[in-house]
Amino acid sequence: MGAAVVACLLGAAFSAVVWSRWWRSRRPAFAAWGTGLAIFAAAALTQALGQDFGFSVPLFRAFYLLGGVLGVIYLALGTTFLMAPARVARTCAAVLAVLTVGLALDAAVVPVNAAKLTTSAGVLGGALAGHGTPLFVAAVGFNILGTLVLAGGSAYSAFRFIQSRAGIDRVLCNVLLTVGALVVAFGFTLAKTVGGRSLTELGVFESIGAAIMFAGFLSLGRFGATSPARARTVVPSTVED
Repeated sequence: MGAAVVACLLGAAFSAVVWSRWWRSRRPAFAAWGTGLAIFAAAALTQALGQDFGFSVPLFRAFYLLGGVLGVIYLALGTTFLMAPARVARTCAAVLAVLTVGLALDAAVVPVNAAKLTTSAGVLGGALAGHGTPLFVAAVGFNILGTLVLAGGSAYSAFRFIQSRAGIDRVLCNVLLTVGALVVAFGFTLAKTVGGRSLTELGVFESIGAAIMFAGFLSLGRFGATSPARARTVVPSTVED
């Protein structure tokens, strides 16, 4: 079983757990996170298919849109729903939905150099005919912004919980979410900037990052949880029910 397949299975399982939390709470943050994790799982699946059978142009378009552009920004949207005022978060969600449609249309028509799809560099963006396309610009901008919001929001939440002496499980959860997100982001950055890096190594980083984030999420309520009476006085977590 390849690393990308492992990343796909972890992402799908993680998404299912988060969507179950949304079903119980109906909190929009869980819907955004569940969507982001489903995108992550789908991107890992396209990566695994490409590694096993070769990247066709349509498969590359799907992989680049899902894995290179959309995954991180939807996870960041979930953090935005809990860290920002509701009106701001809803506006961000509406803007992102419109941009997603536009980027999906661009991904369907952007020129692709099929000859470059036999190399990792080409699959990771080098096969795009131009670096000024909306898809390429969004890949850079969304990943920088999404990583900053997700990692920064989780780190800030953990800091606030430490200040308020909240349950250690929530502190650990937020720290692991931050670390996992950075591991995935580092894997993509390394694969794109260091010569000779393969998609297999990228899959390893994706699997490790997903496993770390999933472990953090599953740690909630397992140990050191805040008592019900005290929980009412604690500031909201980026992952609380």
